[in-house]
Amino acid sequence: MVVKKSKLLLCFVVLGSTCLVSPRDSFGQAGTAGAFSRIGVGARARAMGDAYSALATGVEAGYYNPAGLPSLDGREAMASYRALSLDRQFTFVGVAFPIRPKVAGTSNKVINGGFSLSWIRAGVSDIDGRSSDGSHVDDLSNSENEFIFAFALKPASRFSLGLAVKVVWNRFPDIGIEDETISANGVGFDLGARFVATEWLTVGATVKDLNAQYRWNTEDLFEENNSTTDDAFPKIIRYGIALRPQRWSNLTFSFDYQQVYRSKLFKSKMADRFHLGGEGVVAENIIVRAGVDNGSLAVGGGYGFPLFGKTSQLNYAFTASNDRPESEHVFTWVFQF
Repeated sequence: MVVKKSKLLLCFVVLGSTCLVSPRDSFGQAGTAGAFSRIGVGARARAMGDAYSALATGVEAGYYNPAGLPSLDGREAMASYRALSLDRQFTFVGVAFPIRPKVAGTSNKVINGGFSLSWIRAGVSDIDGRSSDGSHVDDLSNSENEFIFAFALKPASRFSLGLAVKVVWNRFPDIGIEDETISANGVGFDLGARFVATEWLTVGATVKDLNAQYRWNTEDLFEENNSTTDDAFPKIIRYGIALRPQRWSNLTFSFDYQQVYRSKLFKSKMADRFHLGGEGVVAENIIVRAGVDNGSLAVGGGYGFPLFGKTSQLNYAFTASNDRPESEHVFTWVFQF
């Protein structure tokens, strides 16, 4: 029974934090759910300090601002891997498609749009489970997943609106009283808007994680029928701008301001965060990037090349945390087909 009690205690710990994957980006909000879903995706965005609400127009728009999807140049696939310490893994894969309908028998077009499907997975394995006397009892693991379906329309030539539906799933195998698998799920929503004011200025805004929460079925944990525990995700509002100076068309600058609320928008604010980034084309198909993610420095670059007659790009980002020695490396492949 010592082993079971120790595993039960560990379950209390991880259920209370659900932040095993990325302590760096917990927003100073220890104990809040879904931290993995707030650390950003893709090397381009990460290298630009996650200042991406106005810039996002590819697969990652489904994550940062779904309203960017109607601006897709074509079909796009993306795969990203983030190298983390402490046996943690973080991956992102997705596809996006533009919608360009036409009126039958004419060349007139109706409202343009776009949609994307993507999956975020964060996990940690080989957790050293120990009993109260310090002896090893088991190797434990945890995985968190977010499946995103995003859709957007462009009702005006310069304005678009988007919606993302997100299904979240958290799983702890072999951790209950009788080595049961304990899991939680939930559904959340993001709303986005994007406005291309001029050729050199774009603005964007998103409201993230509406209704998002983990609902845990804890019958096996507490041996009580119909026992559930709810962990709500913080609510987020982001405002962003992107600038492309007319005199230096090879440069892009972006800025995001983010507000984090514990449960309800505009109430119980937890944090303000600032994101700043820029990129420049230094040679044909070679891009360099740099940014600041709320005090953490980021740098990176990209290299474009043809593949199977299509456009492809490899991106890399390095982020150095401002409050701990841990750093991150993000690798991303983008393929337009």
